Amino acid sequence: MTRGRSAGTRSMTRKNRGHESAYDTRGAVAARQFKPATHYLICKTWTCPLRLAAGRSSIKTALGEDDNIMSRPRERDPSSHSNPDECVVTHCAWDAVVDFTESKFFCTVRYNLVIVKADARALRLDTSALDVRSVAVDGNAASFTLTVPESAKPHLGSCLEIDLGGGAAEGDEKVVEIQYNTSPEASAAQWLPPSQTAGKKHPYVFTQCQAIHARSLLPCQDCPAVKMTYEARVTVPAWATVVMSALSKDETKQSTVATLENGCLQYEFKQPVPIPSYLFALAVGKLESRDISPRCRVWSEPSMVDAVAFEFSQVEEFLVAAESLTLPYQWKRYDLLCLPPSFPYGGMENPCLTFVTPTLLAGDRSLADVVAHEAAHSWSGNLVTNETWQSFWLNEGWTVFLERKIMTKVHGDDRYFDFAAISGWEDLKESVSLMPDKFTKLVPDLGDDDPDDAFSSVPYEKGLENFEKFMKAYFDQFKFSTVNSNQFKDFFETFFEDEASKIETFDWDSWLYKPGLPETPDFDRTLSGECEDLAASWISVDDGETKKGVLPHHDIANWSASRTICFLDSMLGTVADRKRPLARSTVEAMKAKYSMDQSSNSEILFRFCMLAIESGDDTMYPVIVRFITTQGRMKFVRPLYRALCKSEKGKELAISTFLMKKDFYHPICAKMVASDLLPSKKKKRSVTREIAHHLLVGATVGFAVAIGMSLLRGRKR
Repeated sequence: MTRGRSAGTRSMTRKNRGHESAYDTRGAVAARQFKPATHYLICKTWTCPLRLAAGRSSIKTALGEDDNIMSRPRERDPSSHSNPDECVVTHCAWDAVVDFTESKFFCTVRYNLVIVKADARALRLDTSALDVRSVAVDGNAASFTLTVPESAKPHLGSCLEIDLGGGAAEGDEKVVEIQYNTSPEASAAQWLPPSQTAGKKHPYVFTQCQAIHARSLLPCQDCPAVKMTYEARVTVPAWATVVMSALSKDETKQSTVATLENGCLQYEFKQPVPIPSYLFALAVGKLESRDISPRCRVWSEPSMVDAVAFEFSQVEEFLVAAESLTLPYQWKRYDLLCLPPSFPYGGMENPCLTFVTPTLLAGDRSLADVVAHEAAHSWSGNLVTNETWQSFWLNEGWTVFLERKIMTKVHGDDRYFDFAAISGWEDLKESVSLMPDKFTKLVPDLGDDDPDDAFSSVPYEKGLENFEKFMKAYFDQFKFSTVNSNQFKDFFETFFEDEASKIETFDWDSWLYKPGLPETPDFDRTLSGECEDLAASWISVDDGETKKGVLPHHDIANWSASRTICFLDSMLGTVADRKRPLARSTVEAMKAKYSMDQSSNSEILFRFCMLAIESGDDTMYPVIVRFITTQGRMKFVRPLYRALCKSEKGKELAISTFLMKKDFYHPICAKMVASDLLPSKKKKRSVTREIAHHLLVGATVGFAVAIGMSLLRGRKR
């Protein structure tokens, strides 16, 4: 996800996954919740080289598995209609024509599948708003049914059930081919008109499949437990370039592309490493690229490409650092696409092609930790994948740890790890305060709820432990496969069996299933001390403890962006803890002294906007509205809309702004902001009338436009 999905004000609205997964983190934290006696087990410096204590065979014996079984799903995924316990997809061949006029993909998908359960009679696939035209099994037309989505669970979509005919033995292989079209409302795709691109001349489309949106792009076993290789052939207009989470079919070329008789271009790709459906991704637009190392390339619209190449020039350094901590990079290329501003996350770890938001373009590489996070996903998440979304922490906890180890190596200072971790701890506190208890557990009670609703900083920060000495063995054991929380526990205990006396008292149940915050870590605050001292000085001004008119004298003009962010995080954390916002006069004094309202760094601007809204400084509203309507990153957009809606002066502005700009946002972002602005049941009577009024006006205008368009189309016909 990605990083950057979060319910928290300052947390990933990955992603992040929330996943911001797919999902973006801004650099944050080690929530080291092991108590001292057991914390030793993970954090002590092992003098022996990494090794599997009992060897591979004994590990598999301990888990009760063999190589074949380890590749199969072991938990039923309540987020999916599919039946990989009976037949499992191993390879996908996707052929698509991109139609910008209709905002649709016209597709044929061919699956190779293996029968897992003898006499399996049907293949069940997840779909969402797909127009299925025909189905064939082993070259012969096959019957199929498509269920109606449950009104209470629309995020699950429909089940496409295909008759396999029965009589198959375990291990038999079949080929299923499906012709279908997507819908313009597909939640995985955002179709941008030229006006929403940098060049303003051509349209653009990109996809975001995490967590369960791939089903709106192709019928599939849309659960992370199923991994498949894929190949693709994509036909586009002559002006367009296609990029995918895959390699060019001819690896010696930047793109494998042919010109068709009608003048269109046809791009071909292959992904030889098995991936889950949520990592299937593509983007089509007017694109250019720059090579930044033999295996790394950046892509963006032409007007931005040089700025993107500068901002992310450290990518190769990130990969080298990660390889030194884990295993050799398995995906051959690590390219990066900077998307238009409506991309809802900080980054998305699509293999071979990370997607990132242009809000990272600060001009000084100060927000590169997000790219380090997505690069780390090449091992944790992409190579070793959580089996279900309930074990999402196994993707994100590992990745946060790797990200911070990478950045520590890049900075050449071991203190950086805790410096970043302090910010993440504040993220975690904020998410826990906002999320229901069931979603603050490391293994959440997700059931068949929408995984998007559960994405927060919890799996990122609460799922982080000092796994460094255990890391290589873990990635080597589970590479190309999936893992759940119980398997992690079993593998951990087997790996450290020589130290059993030190871990036998560890309370796994509390760590995995207890809601809320873990114990507060004891951070090294050497690097953060001056930032926190400055925050304390401003709080003293706000509390009236200093002489009137006397402000902190610190000059932060030469501070790094990360130090300024740390200062603002400390301010936000203190304000939250004391449950009282800053006085408007304090915010105005900070604005006059530091000009943070004019910052080109999105992380700094976001934090200052939050302080301003809470203080009631309505002179900042034009800045805030411009910020939330010129980019769609949920990490920023959702908390700012929520804060405006909670404020007395900003409520109407939040609702009217969203209704006016909702089509600018990615479908996932629009859905989540709408859910944030709708009142809870307890608030219904007091707030519903206001929101209903705005929604009614918006609906009326939309209805009128729809009628007008219908009449125009009728005239054209």
